[in-house]
Amino acid sequence: MADLSVGLNCPTCGGAISVPEGESIVMCQYCSSTLFIEGDQGVTTLAFKNKVLKDGAASATMSWWKKGLKARDLKHTGKVLETYPIYLPFWKATTRVAGWICGYEERRRTDSKGNTTTERIPKEVMVLQDYVFSEIACDPGDLGIRTLRNLAGETSFADFEMIPTFEATTSKDDAVTHSKNDSLARARAGARVPHVTFERLHVLPRALTMIYYPVWVVRYSYHDRMYMDTVDGVTGQVLSGRAPGDPLYQSLAMTGGAVVGGLISAAGIMFGGSSTEITAGALVAGLVVLGITYVFFRHGSERVEGDFKSKPASIGGALKQVQAVSKQLEGLR
Repeated sequence: MADLSVGLNCPTCGGAISVPEGESIVMCQYCSSTLFIEGDQGVTTLAFKNKVLKDGAASATMSWWKKGLKARDLKHTGKVLETYPIYLPFWKATTRVAGWICGYEERRRTDSKGNTTTERIPKEVMVLQDYVFSEIACDPGDLGIRTLRNLAGETSFADFEMIPTFEATTSKDDAVTHSKNDSLARARAGARVPHVTFERLHVLPRALTMIYYPVWVVRYSYHDRMYMDTVDGVTGQVLSGRAPGDPLYQSLAMTGGAVVGGLISAAGIMFGGSSTEITAGALVAGLVVLGITYVFFRHGSERVEGDFKSKPASIGGALKQVQAVSKQLEGLR
């Protein structure tokens, strides 16, 4: 991600200067004055300029209606009722992780006689990486926005342009703690050491910024039902939203899934013979297909995009439910 910078005027000569994020000392290129920059309690606050007009937000919404498995007549029947901009506060933290992760990975080899041996391969990984973490600094309600996806755009210390602003309600200490936990998890995942025997990692916070980001909220109707989506005020892309699904897609998915799942299970029983492993595997595969199609059928009446707390059950959730049945079938082997 690109580093952020904010624009200021030199108090001595009035020249324009740029302050990189996290820097507290800068020199004016016009009069060579040395300036000390200090944010509120060590936190720099800046805002992205809103680049999207009202008509642009509505157009982005109508283009979004045509994508995905939404109701086919939404683009003709949907009607934009209200479009207004807001500023949402986000914490942006840059954290450096430095240290070592040691351990091993296991590799299994089978020789020509069918004998399997397990070999442990030692791994020693040095970690020295900066990570960028962001999270919303207020309760977003039903907006479906939790993280800051874009960090490129024109910024300033204060440029709200009469747009309503949500107040920050979370503390900087919580943001720093969350960024540390996130960077540690990403550092461990990036090291790719399956079995860790020794770990010494240091987490060093480098910069913390409060960013006010412009977002357009669009309310629209479809057959007397109300829906909403949000549009990025800088990029013009839809960030989140709810839209009606199509009953035809639901019916086709359920019918096709039932047929495919049934055929897989029947084929396993017919051709598995005395092999309980093949039969059980076919039954599990059939149940997985049925589980996936059931999730789509159940929640297909509404399409949801974004970071909503109460999102419909995912396909991964359906697979976890099928795993319980799979374990029961293992008893047949």
